[in-house]
Amino acid sequence: MSDHGHGTNPSNFPISAWAIRNPVPVALLFIGLVIAGLIAYAGLPVKQFPNIQFPVVAVTVTQSGAAPGEMETQITRPIEDAIAGITGVDNVQSVVTQGVSTTSIQFNMGEDLQKKTDEVRAKIDQARQILPRDIDEPQVTRVEIDSAFPIITYAVAAPAMSDEQLSWFVDDTIARELQTAKGVSQVTRVGGVAREINVIIDPDRLAARNLTAAQVNTALAGFQLDAPGGRIEVGGREQTLRVLGTVETVGQLRDMTIPTGTGSYVRLSDVAEIGDGAAEPRGFARLDGKPVVGFQVAKTKESSDVDVEDAVNVKLEGLEKANPGVTFTKIYASVDETRDNFRATQHVLLEGMVLAALVVLLFLRDWRATLITVLAMPISLIPTFFIMGLAGFSLNLVTLLALTLVIGILVDDAIVEIENIEKRVARGMRPYQAALLGADAIGLAVVATTAAIVVVFAPVSFMPGIPGQFFKEFGLTVCVAVLFSLLVARLITPLLAAYFLKPSTKPHERKPFVGFYRNALEWALAHRIIAAFAGLVLFVGSVMLVPLLPTGFQPPGDPDYVYINVQGPPGATLQDMERATQAVQRVMKAQPEVTNVFTQVGSTVANFGPGGGPGASDVRSGTITVLLTPKRSVTGAELKDRVRAQIAAIPDVRLNFLDFQGSAGFQQVLTGQDPAALDRAALQLEQQMRGVEEVVDPRPANPPTGPEVVIRPRPDEAARLGVSVAAISQAARVATVGDIEANVPKLNEGERRIPIRIRLPENARAPTSSRSSSSACPPPPAGPRRSAPWPTWSSRPGPPGSTA
Repeated sequence: MSDHGHGTNPSNFPISAWAIRNPVPVALLFIGLVIAGLIAYAGLPVKQFPNIQFPVVAVTVTQSGAAPGEMETQITRPIEDAIAGITGVDNVQSVVTQGVSTTSIQFNMGEDLQKKTDEVRAKIDQARQILPRDIDEPQVTRVEIDSAFPIITYAVAAPAMSDEQLSWFVDDTIARELQTAKGVSQVTRVGGVAREINVIIDPDRLAARNLTAAQVNTALAGFQLDAPGGRIEVGGREQTLRVLGTVETVGQLRDMTIPTGTGSYVRLSDVAEIGDGAAEPRGFARLDGKPVVGFQVAKTKESSDVDVEDAVNVKLEGLEKANPGVTFTKIYASVDETRDNFRATQHVLLEGMVLAALVVLLFLRDWRATLITVLAMPISLIPTFFIMGLAGFSLNLVTLLALTLVIGILVDDAIVEIENIEKRVARGMRPYQAALLGADAIGLAVVATTAAIVVVFAPVSFMPGIPGQFFKEFGLTVCVAVLFSLLVARLITPLLAAYFLKPSTKPHERKPFVGFYRNALEWALAHRIIAAFAGLVLFVGSVMLVPLLPTGFQPPGDPDYVYINVQGPPGATLQDMERATQAVQRVMKAQPEVTNVFTQVGSTVANFGPGGGPGASDVRSGTITVLLTPKRSVTGAELKDRVRAQIAAIPDVRLNFLDFQGSAGFQQVLTGQDPAALDRAALQLEQQMRGVEEVVDPRPANPPTGPEVVIRPRPDEAARLGVSVAAISQAARVATVGDIEANVPKLNEGERRIPIRIRLPENARAPTSSRSSSSACPPPPAGPRRSAPWPTWSSRPGPPGSTA
């Protein structure tokens, strides 16, 4: 059939003919799109992942020193009962550890998470009256990946500052300065100590004056206070009345008198030693075995990782200039990987365009036709950024993958168009007429090809669940770029061909179609059954290979870091954790691929970056981040296998490697009504897992409960003395760890409010000490006693906790 036959009438598909005859509006259209795309590209945030919203709301309640069993019955179950009536809940999961209860409510996809968060908060407010009074206020938060997990971790060094001064410098100066940077959501200190006014009470002096630590704390909280007193009229003018009871110095605090409750009073320094010091450490941070004070920076959800890091670096440079002697060392930054991925994608896009141009030139053998085809790639790609900006997308792992994938597709339509025009020019037709006929002759096939690609990738954008949120930007980015390539092929390519191509100086007919491919095609058509059967065998064989491929949400990466989870034994102290982590540090530093080892105890690694801020202040938990050199001959997985035996040989600690996201590769949840049966089943399952070749380091998700010291009041004596269990609990808690934060008195120092922490000296916090028992409970009234009214001490291991 002649090329001038069916399909050559420009009126069939007039869009290309219209573009050729009206070049000005087409040129203006694409110039505007390219400019808009360039502007949008400059404003697109560069991130590691697209905006993902997990439909999860977390309720966290803390109570100092509370055992998991008490937390479960008094806090966790009432909270679960309170939220039971909320609609749209998929599942509820609670994790109870020492002093912390965390309940995670997962909603169905598509629910309005802000509305559901408000509903959960309202239910918790209603249930507050049945929760214990001495808990910290429940925290209801949405689970946000981007704003919860840090992207940069720094260590701070200042030889002229003490640990307390450096910690306050981080909390006040650095945090305030960095939070003014655009995109920074939170700055969290790692390591260091907080300043406190320590009131170390003398139990013998308290007992002699019939006082308890709780009474001293309550008296201080009542007097160390500035409060409004209403308003009065003085001299015909209304004035505000204030009651100022706070002291301003530690010396004034020592001289403060407090009531004893029996009509008398006592000076605070007569029953306690008061000094300006630091809080008792509940964790530490080490860099290559040396103590450091660090901080971590988290960004807002919509901000760019790269822009936030650049803004933070500018702020830190200013802080170093303003504070001589203070230096900052970057320990880790997930944004480095994001930046490298972004730059690699830019290089791949440029390389793809160049290679595509060379391939087109090889086949068309005409530099003008090649240039027209190559221009289709940037003209199709750049306007895509404009639509991405309108849709709120970012330049992340998913969209960059889409752009890399689509770069070869963008040029397909233009190649088909220019080849159909070029062959007509080669036969002697003028480029203008050849563009009119050739573009519209192939127009339907070009549209069908693009539509086929769109219908393949568009459904990917509407996948349900969490994976659908990842692939939404992927599918839509591919579809938009392909549709722009269609628009370019139908408008720009024929237009440029009509005015840029030159007439052929040696017109010739098309070369005959001969060679190996034609012979193979004719053989397949002559032996249709055999050809079809061969295709079927190839298809079935390919499908059978699918089970051999590894499956996962995303391929395992090989980042320049390795995570080690640290879990101490029940009752482990900071000294025990220090010895264990130092042993790990020595093993890892002996490896040639390791540059630094960053240890944090009292807070653990979070997904997508080390150190998700302070956790439950559990001294038994921590994370070691091993930083690797980028130029190494082994992968992180190979390094893990090399040192696994040495790590396992370290005594008195459980050490496990985590994946590159800071989590376990697989989790199995066991449920049941009998905690003891759950423990037995979990232990049996762990033993069986150790026999599976593909499984390494199986372990319980939650550490075992530590040992407890139990106080059992004597009901008859407690009733006779008017002492309640709540009073005994409050006295013991205040004397050992101090009261909850809301009830702790504060000392004002400028804009700073320093907690005044009341507790017993360390040598008195032992069950065998007679002084500790006399200070832990309210003393009896003056007069002879018939029998000892004090509760008895007993020590026992903590109850077994459920294992996940």
